Amino acid sequence: MNALAGRVARSFARGMATYDGAALAQRRIAARLFAAYRRAAPGHCPARVLEAGYGSGHLTRHLLGLRPARLWLNDLAAPELPGVAADYLPGDVAEVALPGAVELAASASMIQWIPDPARVVGRLCRAVAPGGYLALSGFAPGHFPELRDLGSRAAAPSYLTGEEMAALLPAGWRVGGAGEWRIALHFPGALEVLRHLRATGVNACAGQIRSPGALRDFMARYEARQDGARGVALTYVASWLVARKTP
Repeated sequence: MNALAGRVARSFARGMATYDGAALAQRRIAARLFAAYRRAAPGHCPARVLEAGYGSGHLTRHLLGLRPARLWLNDLAAPELPGVAADYLPGDVAEVALPGAVELAASASMIQWIPDPARVVGRLCRAVAPGGYLALSGFAPGHFPELRDLGSRAAAPSYLTGEEMAALLPAGWRVGGAGEWRIALHFPGALEVLRHLRATGVNACAGQIRSPGALRDFMARYEARQDGARGVALTYVASWLVARKTP
């Protein structure tokens, strides 16, 4: 496991107890990605399914509805999911041995943490049998605009648009859909935004808040930039891609 993967694993391990309840946007993204796959592949019934970055199982719960004969689940930090019978593949998706001839490879809200997304997309694509599908979501360059407007430079290493993810596909793939989704969450105030980020294992203000005074300044500026009618917003900008391997 490389140094970045280790830091990501430790960060999400710290937030695992609170992640599932706090990850409201990730839950919606998983549902939208699954719906996009079903629109692109109506009637597709994959017997062999691989999910990379399963986390607390937001996308996994949708994949189980497909009733695959065999399901592989890969993640850095998450433990086995209660009641989910699967072949668990712990480790870095860029390095761990992946199954072959799967009919669906899927991953939600993970690819942005990969320093070399082309390598991982290539590995997932090679795992898919001809006629099978790839369903992928990450975060786009416009992610967390409220934090960026306040000068936050913390970011995952690979923010990609849907079009940029599609450009990583090797030859022999046809795009069934790609784009971005904006999901705004609302909180009573800036302190609740920070608590939300911590609960999901994301340190989006790394290096910016180093003292009580800096914390007060951050919260005042965050709240001053919003109208307050619904509290304050934090906007997730997710990117997505569904593609099919040429039979």
